[in-house]
Amino acid sequence: MPAPITPLVGCDVFVLNNENKLLLIQRSDNGLWALPGGCHDLGETPKQCAERECFEESGFKVKCTDLIGVYSSNCYEYIHYPWKDNEFTHLLFLATLEAGIETTSNETINVGWFAKNEIPELSDGHAIRIKHGWEFITSEEKFPYFE
Repeated sequence: MPAPITPLVGCDVFVLNNENKLLLIQRSDNGLWALPGGCHDLGETPKQCAERECFEESGFKVKCTDLIGVYSSNCYEYIHYPWKDNEFTHLLFLATLEAGIETTSNETINVGWFAKNEIPELSDGHAIRIKHGWEFITSEEKFPYFE
């Protein structure tokens, strides 16, 4: 039997600072902004992946507290994303800011905090996740979104 062909798993964080601004990273591969996050590695949990990726891409340590949603790359069009031949399942976590200082990496050219009405041009698939993140934090009932 051949090995299964499955989607890659990406784990992202939605984290606000004390000014209610959202943490975003500017990707080095397409120059667009995105939630901090990345591909799940073997041997780690999705929560560990999201927290690790946030630190690697932004310099900020966070703690995941809630699942905002589960997303499929089949539900949006790849326009700017460089890995167009892959399918992704994205897990979006709400996280709290623990510590750190703004730091870029080989995957990020900029790190910034943005008010809800100041969101810059986004990489593919991030607009819907950010929309659900804002809805999640203002909702009385915390139910994750699923595609």
